[in-house]
Amino acid sequence: MARTASQASSNAKFFNIVRKTLTPESAARLIEGTLISVKQAAESSFHPFLGRETELKELEDQISDHNRPPAKGIFISGNFGSGRRSLARSFYQSHYPRSGRVIPSVKVDAFSSIHELYRNILTTLRPTLTAREFRERIQAFELAGIDEKRRQTADLLNGLLPAQETAFLIDNGGILTDSGALTEELDAVISKLSPRPHPPAIIIAPRMTPKKLRRSQNDIAYVGVRALPYEAAKRLLSRLTKDKDITLSIEALDALIKLSDGHPFNIYRLVEEISERGVEAFLASPGDFIDWKHRQSSEYVSKIEFNDIELKILAVLRAVPELDFSAIVAALEIDAQSVSDALSRLANLHVVDGDGDRFQVSPAVLVAVERDKRVRIPRDVEQNAMRSIANSLSVRLEEGTAPVALVDTAILASLSTNDEMSGFAAAFLLPSHYVWMAKRSYDQRAWERSIRYAQEGLKGSDRLSLEGVVAACRYICLPAARTGDVVAFAGGIKKLKGLNGNDWVKSNIAFFEGFNARLKGRLPTAEKFFRESYDFSPGNISAAREIAAICLARDNLDEAEKFAREAFSYAQRNPYVVDILLAVLVKKHGRNARRVTEINDMFDILSKVGEEGGKSFYTTRKAEFEHLWGNNKEALRLIDSAIVKTPTLFEPQRIYAEILLKDGNKSRALSVLDGMREMVGARDVEDSRTNYRAYLVTYAHYLVEIGEWDQAKKIYDEEAIFTEHERKTAVKEIEVTQSYSTKKL
Repeated sequence: MARTASQASSNAKFFNIVRKTLTPESAARLIEGTLISVKQAAESSFHPFLGRETELKELEDQISDHNRPPAKGIFISGNFGSGRRSLARSFYQSHYPRSGRVIPSVKVDAFSSIHELYRNILTTLRPTLTAREFRERIQAFELAGIDEKRRQTADLLNGLLPAQETAFLIDNGGILTDSGALTEELDAVISKLSPRPHPPAIIIAPRMTPKKLRRSQNDIAYVGVRALPYEAAKRLLSRLTKDKDITLSIEALDALIKLSDGHPFNIYRLVEEISERGVEAFLASPGDFIDWKHRQSSEYVSKIEFNDIELKILAVLRAVPELDFSAIVAALEIDAQSVSDALSRLANLHVVDGDGDRFQVSPAVLVAVERDKRVRIPRDVEQNAMRSIANSLSVRLEEGTAPVALVDTAILASLSTNDEMSGFAAAFLLPSHYVWMAKRSYDQRAWERSIRYAQEGLKGSDRLSLEGVVAACRYICLPAARTGDVVAFAGGIKKLKGLNGNDWVKSNIAFFEGFNARLKGRLPTAEKFFRESYDFSPGNISAAREIAAICLARDNLDEAEKFAREAFSYAQRNPYVVDILLAVLVKKHGRNARRVTEINDMFDILSKVGEEGGKSFYTTRKAEFEHLWGNNKEALRLIDSAIVKTPTLFEPQRIYAEILLKDGNKSRALSVLDGMREMVGARDVEDSRTNYRAYLVTYAHYLVEIGEWDQAKKIYDEEAIFTEHERKTAVKEIEVTQSYSTKKL
């Protein structure tokens, strides 16, 4: 009994104990926030674990292989909600039965160096630290050399082993490099982990590390969580429905399994739906579920009717990594009951995730929420909210009434206000906080602010990871290219070249140079740089997408298809990628395009992902399809609709001009061309010069239509825009058309 009590005492450090006496109001808010998270967790924590025999066997074979060293970690990849953590728990319970059932989750964010890794692991495993204790630990850590820092970080995880514990390391962008390998810092930490009595780290990531990039020590067991096979999905769905006294026919069960796509999270949601609506009513109209199932796009979020309080909560949570219940109440100056009701609904909709008393936007819908135009609050209101968060958290962290895990939130909120930072926040400030702010500013299209934050972050580049330095340069070079800031762009490139980095760094340098050239309309030069970027980093999807788009613009359809297909294989619901591949296929197949099944399938995909959020991908591309190989009148109707949706985009205007020329309406086409010329010449229109080449080609088509042959040929004299080969090819086509026109006369 004494030993048990001693063990319990030693384990107490893993639990969040409030150290300062709370006021009744503060205690009520803490309890309210925790109850919301507990309710959400309860709904997902008690599902039966069925199937996954293949994945469990893969892990067992690697763990028990005598030709491999003892495993220091387990790596599980798969989509959000696919059961990665459930698989890990089941494996540990069967193979390490003494290990604890409650596994803490350490989130590893983008740009994480050894400093961020240490802090995140420390605050997750020691949530009861006071601010003073946390500051002392950090100050001591900062004095250590790099190898000692890695050892101390590993010791935090090794410290779980005597208590038969382990930890999830959740990849929020900071575990894997672009190529899929472990980052240098995490790789070094894993080398210092102890493998017994069980691996202390379970890495949860959205993608698998390629075999050639895995640790040479062979001390990590890897498995990818795939869709459940039909029989496993049937077992899980049958068990869940039987537990709720829902009777299913064979036909209904089969239909539900097909709707689930073999995804456990989808199955759980299906059971919720049919419990509320009934099986027959649900199967008669499953549209809402299908939208929810594809919620990684904005379809799901866009169809939710948020109230004003919910939108304000999302706007604040979008601005910082996470907040506790008290901070949300203070920031929004809304009564606690209303905030509680709103958070509960957002949690039930899987838009917000709770962890204890802390909340964040669910990773599965984060991009959709960031892009949703409804989730906006005025800049001054946001500044006041951030100021309130920074001030209240600084006080509460010092008092010990807020978890130390919210230190990053306090710092980022303080940076957002541009106010003088409190002594508390300044004590924990890292260069990566500036890089995080630079990324957020870039996503908000605040180009100058992005450059300023990134430059500030680079002042402490010795405390940034390699990924952090490259990211800072990215948020200098990309906005600088957009705004024409030559000095800032050159500074970012110079910093990267001074790294003497690996092929990944060189790939980034070439990509930024290509991006800069593309924005200037110099597509041949841009293509050269993008190909260089791709060669340094094969499989670079961003570079592949850019190459595909440029090859399409330059009528190199074979190469355009090659790179578009590669990009599509990784991003099958990205409207930009789908649109590029579809445009290539429509041109390649010519008049046979209408009979090509793949093209029809691609249009079906684009109709689902290309019109959400006010976009017009589907309508625009369908208009071009009708213009080239169908009914020009129908094309005119479609392009009118696209222009109403997206009046400031260049591509619908280009297609509109071509449709008008085919229709013989030259005067109207000239008017559209005048508008296109203003677009490509405007300094305040993003990517304006990118479309300069397309404008020149369309204008040349107009000149040919009105018989101005020489002027049409001169269009292609711009050496920075057209290569000599492209000029000769275009001139030859004009001369052929001119000859044919002369013969008709």
